[in-house]
Amino acid sequence: FGDFRSWSSRRMKFAVFALVLIASIGAVGASDAISSLPDAPAVPFNQFSGYVSVNETGRKLFYWFVEAEEDPSSKPVFLWLNGGPGCSSLGGLLSENGPFFATKTGLELNPNSWNKVANVIYLESPAGVGFSAFTSPGDNNVGDERTSHDSLVFLNEFFRRHPQFVNNDFWVTGESYGGHYVPNLALAIYEANQMKIGQHINLKGFMVGNAWTVPALDNSGAVEYWCSHALNSHSTRDGLMETCDFAHIGPLRRRLLSSSGKSCNDYLSDSHKEMGNVNIYEIYADVCLQERYADGQQLLRHLAASGSSFAQAISSSQPSYDPCIGNEMNDYLNRKDVQVAIHAIGEGDAALKWDQCSPTLNYSYSDLLTPMLPVYESLLNTGVNMLVYSGDGKVLFLFTWCTFLSLCAAILKYYHTIFDLIPFTFLIPPPPLLLSFSGRNRALHWYE
Repeated sequence: FGDFRSWSSRRMKFAVFALVLIASIGAVGASDAISSLPDAPAVPFNQFSGYVSVNETGRKLFYWFVEAEEDPSSKPVFLWLNGGPGCSSLGGLLSENGPFFATKTGLELNPNSWNKVANVIYLESPAGVGFSAFTSPGDNNVGDERTSHDSLVFLNEFFRRHPQFVNNDFWVTGESYGGHYVPNLALAIYEANQMKIGQHINLKGFMVGNAWTVPALDNSGAVEYWCSHALNSHSTRDGLMETCDFAHIGPLRRRLLSSSGKSCNDYLSDSHKEMGNVNIYEIYADVCLQERYADGQQLLRHLAASGSSFAQAISSSQPSYDPCIGNEMNDYLNRKDVQVAIHAIGEGDAALKWDQCSPTLNYSYSDLLTPMLPVYESLLNTGVNMLVYSGDGKVLFLFTWCTFLSLCAAILKYYHTIFDLIPFTFLIPPPPLLLSFSGRNRALHWYE
């Protein structure tokens, strides 16, 4: 699994660098408190948003913090990180686990928001994503180390601005390429705490979903998933398996030709055609179609209104998932009045262009292809709790069975002296899966 000591020394180097920066970085602008949001319902909790400078040459990260609905002082603090790499965590806030869902007319409440049980920070990271920005031209080139470093600096400043939460339990959470962001940051926090660098953060653990973990395994598993869920044919699956070098996916690279003379790229093209217009984040949900009456629900409602026999069948039919929520979130966050309300710009400033995923960020290809098992192994003896979970409806960044078993193997390898002495049976559950490792009592759990 590589040289863990050199990995750790690099983390220490960046943690020490963070201390130097923290000494020179103060609060930015006026209060971060959000007084009201345009076209949004009233809420019983406090919200804060704004920028935090993370270096001396202009890199700044944008955050949006929502306190827990009830008794926030006793609730844990979660940091949420969307993946990409290069996609905004405001996507999590306004379309996934935040207190609001974007709609065509503004915002509505999410009945399953995480801030019912926790205080949640949504951080746009790295600089160049969403409202987060940089001024030095070379800062569009970024990788895992700088992302972790800047996030650690951010957290130190966040707790300086919100000292009432310093002693609360803290969890790093995320999804997708958060499979890199989340464990890397957890390790950086742990090492900074050990070195007594900056603000002590009461790290309890991390949670990551559909985690990008081991490229070769994640991507071969994705190909199997496409076939097993009737998105691709068996012949296309076999062609991808025969010709693609899954260790270099991101995107797929050609390895060899199949017996039919087709390349990996040829089979990828076949795969995309067979998959068609599917929602890659939820294959069982509708897709967003912009044309008039293209949405099946809208067409049926139109037919019902015109007196057709569909009227009774669809009179109460409403989709539980809005397939166009990404477009509606984009429209909302690009409104000038919204940007002023969340302190992304001042009253007299021009509106910024907000994109859910950065079109200009150049993220390290080497880091993208780096397996994360060494980081998990580095955290095994730290007391940090780890929760990895995966669903069954997403086309990309699957935490596959092969990765799951590899992670289990890493844990068992680390504690082989214990398991050599204790009879042990490992049972494989059916998906969707959730893998938990308790750092204090060294317990490995799985859940359906």
